[in-house]
Amino acid sequence: MSNFPRIGMRMIKSAAAVAICLLLYILRGEQGVPVFSAIAAVICMQPYVDNSVQVALNRIFGTILGAAFALLVLYFIRFIPEEYRLWEYAIISIAIIPALYTTVLFKKTGASALAGIVLLSVCLSQSGDPPLTDAVNRSVETIFGILVSLGVNIIHLPRRKQKDFFFVSGFDGALYHEEEGMTPYCIFEMNQLLHDGLPFTIATERTPASLLSDLGNLNLQLPVIAMDGAVLYDVNEKRYLACHGLEKDTVDKICDFLREKGCHYFLNVVWQDVLLIYYRDFQNDVERELYETARRSPYRNYVYGDMPEEGIVVYILLVLKDAEADLLEEEIRRRDERSELLFLRDKSETPEDYCHLKIYHKTATKEDMVRRMLRDMPQKKCVVFGSNKNDLSMMEAAELSYAAPEAMPEAAKIADYCLKGGTDSVARQMLRLYMPLPWQKLPKELR
Repeated sequence: MSNFPRIGMRMIKSAAAVAICLLLYILRGEQGVPVFSAIAAVICMQPYVDNSVQVALNRIFGTILGAAFALLVLYFIRFIPEEYRLWEYAIISIAIIPALYTTVLFKKTGASALAGIVLLSVCLSQSGDPPLTDAVNRSVETIFGILVSLGVNIIHLPRRKQKDFFFVSGFDGALYHEEEGMTPYCIFEMNQLLHDGLPFTIATERTPASLLSDLGNLNLQLPVIAMDGAVLYDVNEKRYLACHGLEKDTVDKICDFLREKGCHYFLNVVWQDVLLIYYRDFQNDVERELYETARRSPYRNYVYGDMPEEGIVVYILLVLKDAEADLLEEEIRRRDERSELLFLRDKSETPEDYCHLKIYHKTATKEDMVRRMLRDMPQKKCVVFGSNKNDLSMMEAAELSYAAPEAMPEAAKIADYCLKGGTDSVARQMLRLYMPLPWQKLPKELR
Protein backbone atom coordinates (compact mmCIF):
# COMPACT_ATOMS: atom_id res chain seq x y z
CA MET A 1 0.00 0.00 0.00
CA SER A 2 2.91 2.37 0.62
CA ASN A 3 3.46 2.66 -3.14
CA PHE A 4 0.02 4.13 -3.73
CA PRO A 5 -0.12 7.95 -3.93
CA ARG A 6 -1.76 9.71 -1.02
CA ILE A 7 -5.13 11.39 -1.25
CA GLY A 8 -4.40 15.00 -2.20
CA MET A 9 -5.91 18.13 -0.68
CA ARG A 10 -7.66 18.96 -3.96
CA MET A 11 -9.60 15.69 -3.69
CA ILE A 12 -10.55 16.42 -0.09
CA LYS A 13 -11.63 19.96 -0.95
CA SER A 14 -13.69 18.69 -3.90
CA ALA A 15 -15.51 16.23 -1.63
CA ALA A 16 -16.10 19.00 0.93
CA ALA A 17 -17.50 21.33 -1.74
CA VAL A 18 -19.91 18.64 -2.99
CA ALA A 19 -21.01 17.92 0.59
CA ILE A 20 -21.74 21.62 1.16
CA CYS A 21 -23.75 21.82 -2.07
CA LEU A 22 -25.86 18.82 -1.02
CA LEU A 23 -26.28 20.10 2.54
CA LEU A 24 -27.47 23.48 1.31
CA TYR A 25 -29.83 21.68 -1.09
CA ILE A 26 -31.43 19.98 1.94
CA LEU A 27 -31.57 23.26 3.88
CA ARG A 28 -33.38 24.88 0.93
CA GLY A 29 -36.13 22.30 1.19
CA GLU A 30 -34.69 20.20 -1.65
CA GLN A 31 -35.58 22.82 -4.21
CA GLY A 32 -33.74 22.62 -7.52
CA VAL A 33 -31.43 19.97 -8.99
CA PRO A 34 -28.27 19.56 -6.82
CA VAL A 35 -26.35 17.57 -9.43
CA PHE A 36 -25.55 20.77 -11.36
CA SER A 37 -24.07 22.63 -8.39
CA ALA A 38 -22.15 19.49 -7.36
CA ILE A 39 -20.69 19.02 -10.85
CA ALA A 40 -19.69 22.68 -11.01
CA ALA A 41 -18.02 22.43 -7.58
CA VAL A 42 -15.87 19.50 -8.73
CA ILE A 43 -14.95 21.06 -12.09
CA CYS A 44 -14.04 24.43 -10.59
CA MET A 45 -11.83 23.24 -7.74
CA GLN A 46 -8.34 24.61 -8.39
CA PRO A 47 -4.96 23.29 -7.17
CA TYR A 48 -3.70 26.84 -6.53
CA VAL A 49 -5.58 29.53 -4.62
CA ASP A 50 -4.01 32.48 -6.48
CA ASN A 51 -6.11 32.30 -9.62
CA SER A 52 -9.27 30.85 -8.03
CA VAL A 53 -11.23 34.10 -8.24
CA GLN A 54 -10.32 34.64 -11.89
CA VAL A 55 -11.17 31.03 -12.72
CA ALA A 56 -14.51 31.39 -10.92
CA LEU A 57 -15.36 34.52 -12.94
CA ASN A 58 -14.45 32.73 -16.17
CA ARG A 59 -16.62 29.76 -15.25
CA ILE A 60 -19.54 32.03 -14.38
CA PHE A 61 -19.12 33.62 -17.81
CA GLY A 62 -19.23 30.14 -19.36
CA THR A 63 -22.35 29.27 -17.38
CA ILE A 64 -24.25 32.34 -18.58
CA LEU A 65 -23.00 31.83 -22.13
CA GLY A 66 -24.11 28.17 -22.15
CA ALA A 67 -27.56 29.13 -20.83
CA ALA A 68 -27.92 31.81 -23.50
CA PHE A 69 -27.13 29.36 -26.32
CA ALA A 70 -29.45 26.81 -24.73
CA LEU A 71 -32.32 29.33 -24.83
CA LEU A 72 -31.70 29.98 -28.53
CA VAL A 73 -31.68 26.24 -29.25
CA LEU A 74 -34.85 25.53 -27.23
CA TYR A 75 -36.83 28.30 -28.87
CA PHE A 76 -35.63 27.14 -32.29
CA ILE A 77 -36.42 23.42 -31.88
CA ARG A 78 -39.97 24.23 -30.66
CA PHE A 79 -40.88 24.57 -34.32
CA ILE A 80 -39.65 21.05 -35.18
CA PRO A 81 -42.41 18.40 -35.26
CA GLU A 82 -42.31 15.64 -32.63
CA GLU A 83 -41.65 12.91 -35.19
CA TYR A 84 -38.35 14.63 -36.15
CA ARG A 85 -36.77 14.25 -32.67
CA LEU A 86 -33.49 13.17 -34.27
CA TRP A 87 -33.13 16.65 -35.78
CA GLU A 88 -33.50 18.17 -32.34
CA TYR A 89 -30.55 16.17 -31.06
CA ALA A 90 -28.50 17.09 -34.13
CA ILE A 91 -29.16 20.80 -33.55
CA ILE A 92 -28.25 20.53 -29.86
CA SER A 93 -25.00 18.77 -30.78
CA ILE A 94 -24.09 21.35 -33.43
CA ALA A 95 -24.85 24.19 -31.00
CA ILE A 96 -21.87 23.09 -28.92
CA ILE A 97 -19.55 24.44 -31.65
CA PRO A 98 -20.57 28.13 -31.53
CA ALA A 99 -20.82 27.99 -27.71
CA LEU A 100 -17.24 26.76 -27.36
CA TYR A 101 -16.01 29.01 -30.15
CA THR A 102 -17.44 32.05 -28.38
CA THR A 103 -15.28 31.29 -25.32
CA VAL A 104 -12.27 31.29 -27.65
CA LEU A 105 -13.28 34.66 -29.14
CA PHE A 106 -13.52 36.15 -25.66
CA LYS A 107 -10.22 34.47 -24.68
CA LYS A 108 -11.88 32.56 -21.89
CA THR A 109 -11.15 28.99 -22.92
CA GLY A 110 -11.25 27.94 -19.26
CA ALA A 111 -14.99 28.52 -19.44
CA SER A 112 -15.51 26.14 -22.37
CA ALA A 113 -16.35 23.03 -20.35
CA LEU A 114 -19.06 24.70 -18.28
CA ALA A 115 -20.51 26.48 -21.32
CA GLY A 116 -21.00 23.09 -22.96
CA ILE A 117 -22.26 21.41 -19.79
CA VAL A 118 -24.85 24.10 -19.08
CA LEU A 119 -26.03 24.12 -22.69
CA LEU A 120 -26.58 20.35 -22.61
CA SER A 121 -28.12 20.31 -19.13
CA VAL A 122 -30.72 22.94 -20.08
CA CYS A 123 -31.54 21.34 -23.42
CA LEU A 124 -31.57 17.68 -22.33
CA SER A 125 -33.09 17.86 -18.85
CA GLN A 126 -36.15 20.04 -19.27
CA SER A 127 -38.46 20.08 -16.27
CA GLY A 128 -41.59 21.13 -18.14
CA ASP A 129 -41.16 24.76 -17.13
CA PRO A 130 -40.73 27.46 -19.78
CA PRO A 131 -37.24 27.43 -21.40
CA LEU A 132 -36.29 30.69 -19.72
CA THR A 133 -37.11 29.28 -16.28
CA ASP A 134 -35.06 26.14 -16.94
CA ALA A 135 -32.11 28.20 -18.19
CA VAL A 136 -32.19 30.49 -15.16
CA ASN A 137 -32.52 27.61 -12.70
CA ARG A 138 -29.66 25.60 -14.23
CA SER A 139 -27.47 28.71 -14.34
CA VAL A 140 -28.18 29.57 -10.72
CA GLU A 141 -27.46 25.99 -9.62
CA THR A 142 -24.17 25.94 -11.53
CA ILE A 143 -23.06 29.38 -10.31
CA PHE A 144 -23.95 28.28 -6.80
CA GLY A 145 -21.57 25.31 -7.15
CA ILE A 146 -18.84 27.58 -8.54
CA LEU A 147 -19.08 29.93 -5.55
CA VAL A 148 -19.06 27.04 -3.07
CA SER A 149 -15.92 25.66 -4.75
CA LEU A 150 -14.29 29.10 -4.60
CA GLY A 151 -15.11 29.46 -0.90
CA VAL A 152 -13.77 26.02 0.01
CA ASN A 153 -10.60 26.64 -1.99
CA ILE A 154 -9.85 29.97 -0.33
CA ILE A 155 -10.54 28.89 3.24
CA HIS A 156 -7.59 27.12 4.88
CA LEU A 157 -6.38 26.28 8.35
CA PRO A 158 -4.30 29.00 10.04
CA ARG A 159 -0.56 28.40 9.87
CA ARG A 160 2.30 30.40 11.35
CA LYS A 161 5.15 30.97 8.91
CA GLN A 162 8.70 30.32 10.16
CA LYS A 163 11.10 32.92 8.72
CA ASP A 164 14.38 31.89 10.35
CA PHE A 165 15.07 28.63 8.52
CA PHE A 166 16.88 28.00 5.22
CA PHE A 167 15.87 24.69 3.62
CA VAL A 168 18.19 22.61 1.45
CA SER A 169 17.42 19.25 -0.11
CA GLY A 170 19.30 16.75 -2.17
CA PHE A 171 17.64 15.87 -5.46
CA ASP A 172 18.07 12.20 -6.40
CA GLY A 173 16.63 9.98 -3.71
CA ALA A 174 15.00 12.89 -1.89
CA LEU A 175 12.78 14.88 -4.28
CA TYR A 176 13.40 12.86 -7.44
CA HIS A 177 13.20 9.13 -7.98
CA GLU A 178 14.46 7.19 -10.94
CA GLU A 179 11.18 5.44 -11.77
CA GLU A 180 8.57 8.12 -11.05
CA GLY A 181 10.54 11.37 -11.20
CA MET A 182 9.06 14.18 -9.13
CA THR A 183 5.48 13.36 -8.20
CA PRO A 184 2.68 15.83 -9.07
CA TYR A 185 1.98 16.28 -5.36
CA CYS A 186 5.62 17.12 -4.62
CA ILE A 187 5.73 19.74 -7.40
CA PHE A 188 2.39 21.19 -6.31
CA GLU A 189 3.27 21.39 -2.61
CA MET A 190 6.76 22.76 -3.23
CA ASN A 191 5.43 25.42 -5.61
CA GLN A 192 2.85 26.45 -3.03
CA LEU A 193 5.59 26.80 -0.40
CA LEU A 194 7.90 28.66 -2.78
CA HIS A 195 5.10 31.07 -3.64
CA ASP A 196 4.62 31.66 0.10
CA GLY A 197 8.28 32.63 0.43
CA LEU A 198 9.99 29.37 1.38
CA PRO A 199 13.78 29.97 1.33
CA PHE A 200 14.78 26.75 -0.41
CA THR A 201 17.35 25.36 -2.77
CA ILE A 202 18.55 22.03 -4.15
CA ALA A 203 22.05 20.65 -3.62
CA THR A 204 22.88 17.97 -6.15
CA GLU A 205 25.71 15.93 -7.62
CA ARG A 206 24.29 16.65 -11.06
CA THR A 207 25.39 19.29 -13.48
CA PRO A 208 22.91 22.16 -13.95
CA ALA A 209 22.12 20.64 -17.34
CA SER A 210 21.12 17.30 -15.87
CA LEU A 211 19.13 18.96 -13.08
CA LEU A 212 17.18 21.24 -15.41
CA SER A 213 16.18 18.32 -17.62
CA ASP A 214 14.34 16.65 -14.70
CA LEU A 215 13.28 19.66 -12.63
CA GLY A 216 9.92 19.87 -14.38
CA ASN A 217 7.69 22.77 -13.35
CA LEU A 218 9.32 23.41 -9.98
CA ASN A 219 9.50 27.20 -9.64
CA LEU A 220 12.79 27.64 -7.82
CA GLN A 221 13.66 31.19 -6.80
CA LEU A 222 17.13 30.74 -5.26
CA PRO A 223 20.26 29.48 -7.06
CA VAL A 224 20.96 25.75 -6.89
CA ILE A 225 24.10 24.07 -5.61
CA ALA A 226 25.29 21.73 -8.36
CA MET A 227 28.21 19.48 -9.24
CA ASP A 228 28.63 18.25 -5.64
CA GLY A 229 28.96 21.83 -4.40
CA ALA A 230 31.44 23.05 -7.00
CA VAL A 231 29.08 25.62 -8.54
CA LEU A 232 26.21 27.89 -7.59
CA TYR A 233 23.85 28.20 -10.53
CA ASP A 234 20.96 30.60 -11.13
CA VAL A 235 18.30 28.46 -12.86
CA ASN A 236 16.24 31.51 -13.86
CA GLU A 237 19.02 33.64 -15.30
CA LYS A 238 20.99 30.59 -16.53
CA ARG A 239 24.18 31.96 -14.95
CA TYR A 240 26.98 30.53 -12.85
CA LEU A 241 27.21 32.74 -9.78
CA ALA A 242 30.17 30.97 -8.20
CA CYS A 243 32.63 28.23 -9.16
CA HIS A 244 35.14 26.37 -6.98
CA GLY A 245 37.44 25.23 -9.77
CA LEU A 246 40.80 23.51 -9.98
CA GLU A 247 44.01 25.50 -10.38
CA LYS A 248 45.29 25.52 -13.94
CA ASP A 249 48.70 24.07 -13.11
CA THR A 250 46.98 21.30 -11.13
CA VAL A 251 44.75 20.49 -14.10
CA ASP A 252 47.77 20.39 -16.42
CA LYS A 253 49.64 17.98 -14.13
CA ILE A 254 46.67 15.65 -13.74
CA CYS A 255 45.93 15.63 -17.46
CA ASP A 256 49.59 14.92 -18.33
CA PHE A 257 49.59 12.03 -15.87
CA LEU A 258 46.34 10.60 -17.23
CA ARG A 259 47.59 10.80 -20.81
CA GLU A 260 50.77 8.97 -19.79
CA LYS A 261 48.59 6.22 -18.34
CA GLY A 262 46.49 6.09 -21.49
CA CYS A 263 43.34 7.13 -19.62
CA HIS A 264 40.50 9.03 -21.22
CA TYR A 265 38.84 11.81 -19.21
CA PHE A 266 36.12 14.46 -19.50
CA LEU A 267 37.03 18.03 -18.55
CA ASN A 268 33.99 19.93 -17.27
CA VAL A 269 34.70 23.60 -17.91
CA VAL A 270 32.59 26.68 -17.17
CA TRP A 271 33.24 29.48 -19.63
CA GLN A 272 31.03 32.55 -20.11
CA ASP A 273 28.10 30.91 -18.26
CA VAL A 274 28.25 27.83 -20.48
CA LEU A 275 29.27 24.32 -19.44
CA LEU A 276 31.70 22.87 -21.96
CA ILE A 277 32.77 19.24 -21.69
CA TYR A 278 36.02 18.42 -23.48
CA TYR A 279 36.77 14.83 -24.39
CA ARG A 280 39.00 12.67 -26.62
CA ASP A 281 38.81 9.11 -27.96
CA PHE A 282 36.88 6.78 -25.69
CA GLN A 283 38.57 3.85 -23.97
CA ASN A 284 35.50 1.80 -23.04
CA ASP A 285 31.84 1.37 -23.97
CA VAL A 286 30.61 2.73 -20.62
CA GLU A 287 32.04 6.20 -21.20
CA ARG A 288 30.83 6.11 -24.79
CA GLU A 289 27.33 5.35 -23.54
CA LEU A 290 27.58 8.24 -21.06
CA TYR A 291 28.50 10.56 -23.91
CA GLU A 292 25.77 9.32 -26.25
CA THR A 293 23.12 9.79 -23.55
CA ALA A 294 24.28 13.13 -22.16
CA ARG A 295 25.07 14.91 -25.42
CA ARG A 296 21.38 15.00 -26.38
CA SER A 297 20.69 17.51 -23.62
CA PRO A 298 20.28 21.12 -24.88
CA TYR A 299 22.05 22.30 -21.71
CA ARG A 300 25.36 20.50 -22.39
CA ASN A 301 28.03 21.24 -24.95
CA TYR A 302 30.51 18.48 -25.76
CA VAL A 303 33.71 19.52 -27.54
CA TYR A 304 36.19 17.08 -29.03
CA GLY A 305 39.76 18.19 -28.39
CA ASP A 306 41.84 20.10 -25.86
CA MET A 307 40.38 22.93 -23.83
CA PRO A 308 41.50 26.50 -24.53
CA GLU A 309 43.23 28.76 -22.00
CA GLU A 310 39.94 30.34 -20.92
CA GLY A 311 37.44 28.83 -18.56
CA ILE A 312 37.31 27.27 -15.09
CA VAL A 313 37.80 23.52 -14.80
CA VAL A 314 35.15 22.51 -12.28
CA TYR A 315 36.02 18.83 -12.21
CA ILE A 316 37.67 16.01 -14.10
CA LEU A 317 35.56 12.92 -14.74
CA LEU A 318 36.84 9.43 -15.44
CA VAL A 319 34.72 6.37 -16.20
CA LEU A 320 36.68 3.35 -15.00
CA LYS A 321 36.47 -0.07 -13.45
CA ASP A 322 36.61 0.10 -9.66
CA ALA A 323 40.07 -1.46 -9.45
CA GLU A 324 41.51 0.98 -11.98
CA ALA A 325 39.91 3.90 -10.14
CA ASP A 326 41.52 2.75 -6.88
CA LEU A 327 45.00 2.73 -8.42
CA LEU A 328 44.59 6.07 -10.20
CA GLU A 329 43.19 7.82 -7.14
CA GLU A 330 46.02 6.54 -4.96
CA GLU A 331 48.67 7.74 -7.43
CA ILE A 332 47.09 11.18 -7.93
CA ARG A 333 46.77 11.61 -4.16
CA ARG A 334 50.50 10.98 -3.81
CA ARG A 335 51.21 13.69 -6.37
CA ASP A 336 48.86 16.15 -4.65
CA GLU A 337 51.55 17.94 -2.65
CA ARG A 338 49.27 20.81 -1.59
CA SER A 339 46.41 18.49 -0.57
CA GLU A 340 43.97 20.52 -2.64
CA LEU A 341 42.06 17.71 -4.32
CA LEU A 342 38.75 16.09 -3.44
CA PHE A 343 37.82 12.68 -4.88
CA LEU A 344 34.21 11.54 -5.20
CA ARG A 345 32.73 8.40 -6.72
CA ASP A 346 29.31 7.71 -8.15
CA LYS A 347 28.02 4.27 -9.18
CA SER A 348 24.39 5.20 -9.79
CA GLU A 349 24.74 5.35 -13.59
CA THR A 350 27.37 2.67 -14.29
CA PRO A 351 27.57 -1.14 -14.46
CA GLU A 352 28.31 -2.88 -11.18
CA ASP A 353 32.11 -3.06 -11.59
CA TYR A 354 32.47 0.52 -12.97
CA CYS A 355 32.29 3.93 -11.36
CA HIS A 356 32.45 7.65 -12.11
CA LEU A 357 35.58 9.05 -10.47
CA LYS A 358 35.34 12.83 -10.06
CA ILE A 359 38.27 15.06 -9.11
CA TYR A 360 37.35 18.42 -7.56
CA HIS A 361 39.04 21.17 -5.62
CA LYS A 362 38.76 20.46 -1.88
CA THR A 363 36.52 23.53 -1.39
CA ALA A 364 33.93 22.12 -3.79
CA THR A 365 31.54 20.79 -1.18
CA LYS A 366 27.84 21.22 -0.60
CA GLU A 367 28.55 22.31 2.97
CA ASP A 368 30.84 25.13 1.85
CA MET A 369 28.35 26.39 -0.76
CA VAL A 370 25.47 26.30 1.76
CA ARG A 371 27.54 28.43 4.13
CA ARG A 372 28.28 30.83 1.29
CA MET A 373 24.56 31.25 0.59
CA LEU A 374 23.75 31.73 4.28
CA ARG A 375 26.15 34.68 4.47
CA ASP A 376 23.89 36.65 2.12
CA MET A 377 20.54 35.56 3.57
CA PRO A 378 18.55 36.72 6.61
CA GLN A 379 17.96 33.09 7.66
CA LYS A 380 20.65 31.66 9.93
CA LYS A 381 19.37 28.17 10.72
CA CYS A 382 19.71 25.49 8.08
CA VAL A 383 17.45 22.44 7.63
CA VAL A 384 18.85 19.77 5.29
CA PHE A 385 17.21 16.76 3.65
CA GLY A 386 19.69 14.22 2.31
CA SER A 387 19.82 10.73 0.90
CA ASN A 388 23.35 9.78 -0.17
CA LYS A 389 27.04 9.99 0.76
CA ASN A 390 27.57 13.31 -0.98
CA ASP A 391 25.00 14.91 1.34
CA LEU A 392 26.82 13.95 4.53
CA SER A 393 28.91 17.09 4.99
CA MET A 394 25.98 19.49 4.73
CA MET A 395 23.79 17.24 6.88
CA GLU A 396 26.39 17.25 9.65
CA ALA A 397 26.79 21.03 9.47
CA ALA A 398 23.03 21.80 9.55
CA GLU A 399 21.07 22.69 12.67
CA LEU A 400 18.58 20.00 11.68
CA SER A 401 18.92 17.13 9.22
CA TYR A 402 16.51 14.55 7.83
CA ALA A 403 17.25 11.39 5.89
CA ALA A 404 14.85 10.67 3.03
CA PRO A 405 12.85 7.41 3.28
CA GLU A 406 15.16 5.57 0.87
CA ALA A 407 18.42 7.18 2.04
CA MET A 408 21.69 5.29 2.09
CA PRO A 409 22.65 3.85 5.50
CA GLU A 410 25.43 6.44 5.89
CA ALA A 411 22.96 9.32 5.53
CA ALA A 412 20.37 7.71 7.79
CA LYS A 413 23.01 7.16 10.48
CA ILE A 414 24.04 10.80 10.87
CA ALA A 415 20.57 12.36 10.34
CA ASP A 416 18.74 13.83 13.33
CA TYR A 417 15.54 12.22 12.06
CA CYS A 418 14.66 9.65 9.40
CA LEU A 419 11.56 10.22 7.32
CA LYS A 420 9.14 7.41 6.62
CA GLY A 421 6.49 6.96 3.99
CA GLY A 422 6.44 7.49 0.26
CA THR A 423 8.24 9.72 -2.17
CA ASP A 424 6.49 12.90 -1.00
CA SER A 425 7.81 12.77 2.56
CA VAL A 426 10.35 15.55 2.08
CA ALA A 427 7.76 18.02 0.76
CA ARG A 428 5.32 17.12 3.54
CA GLN A 429 7.92 17.55 6.27
CA MET A 430 9.03 20.86 4.80
CA LEU A 431 5.43 22.09 5.01
CA ARG A 432 5.24 21.06 8.69
CA LEU A 433 8.46 22.90 9.50
CA TYR A 434 7.92 26.05 7.46
CA MET A 435 4.19 26.55 8.03
CA PRO A 436 3.19 24.44 11.05
CA LEU A 437 -0.36 24.35 12.31
CA PRO A 438 -0.94 26.00 15.71
CA TRP A 439 -0.83 22.66 17.56
CA GLN A 440 2.28 21.34 15.80
CA LYS A 441 5.58 21.69 17.70
CA LEU A 442 8.90 22.34 16.01
CA PRO A 443 11.81 19.93 16.64
CA LYS A 444 13.93 20.94 19.64
CA GLU A 445 16.87 21.79 17.34
CA LEU A 446 14.87 24.72 15.85
CA ARG A 447 13.26 26.16 18.97
